[in-house]
Amino acid sequence: MQSRPLSRYLFGLAFAASCLAATAAHGQELQPGDAFRDCQACPLMKVVPAGAFVMGPPPSGSGHFHNEGIIRTVTIAKPFAVGQYEVSVEEWNACAAAGWCSKAPGGGWGSFPVTGVNWEQAVDFTRWLSEITGRDYRLLSEAEWEYAARAGRPRFRFFGLPPENLCRLANVYDERSKAEYDFDWPHVGCDDGFVGLAPVGSMQPNDFGLYDMLGNVSEWALDCYNRSWRFAKIDGSAWLDGDCLQRAYRGGSWLANEPRYLRTPDRYRYYRARADDLGLRVGLSLP
Repeated sequence: MQSRPLSRYLFGLAFAASCLAATAAHGQELQPGDAFRDCQACPLMKVVPAGAFVMGPPPSGSGHFHNEGIIRTVTIAKPFAVGQYEVSVEEWNACAAAGWCSKAPGGGWGSFPVTGVNWEQAVDFTRWLSEITGRDYRLLSEAEWEYAARAGRPRFRFFGLPPENLCRLANVYDERSKAEYDFDWPHVGCDDGFVGLAPVGSMQPNDFGLYDMLGNVSEWALDCYNRSWRFAKIDGSAWLDGDCLQRAYRGGSWLANEPRYLRTPDRYRYYRARADDLGLRVGLSLP
């Protein structure tokens, strides 16, 4: 039983040089729009600017869900970093090799997003990153996720295009998926080029340079579940009170079969368990 701590130690030593090299590479203070990687196996991060946004949708309208909460203004006081892509199987397997994560639980390989990750496993991945880099990696809060997904746009879909153009920007349950699986539900009337999951970054990015914020896989958030936002913080931090047996996730997945399931305010919850279309993206507070 001593092999796990030893493997962490040895793997940490092996990463130390690459982490120092990465730090030296970006050297000066990071600015919004900058991309960086803290170690060879670490996710590529993108710096998102500070700002304020109106979180949530109007209380009525097409596709509105009752659990999206009240409209509120959230202020992100400082720039922060967001994974430019969803965490890939390759990145997850580096964590598994270090003894912090289980073997990649979902299908796919290499640059495909890791799936089938429960909430605790997702948090373990961020703790591994924090251990090897000395930085505070974590899951995004719901507010941070929605801010990053909107990328400065007020529209519900970050790209603001009609439904028939979704396939250039999001991997969804489309004509190709319908022909392969023929699930008993509607499909989006376009072809994104993929039957199921797509390698991370296969679609076009949003205005912050972030890929797959909608579609491909859903992404765990830090927040505990609460039915109402009435007493939530307005500084962008995670809400860690409430029903913490259930955790939030965001973003829809390739199984999203209607445009209403690909909207940035959409809120979902799950009992911290694994799902075949549920993965993660990481966040990082900056000095």
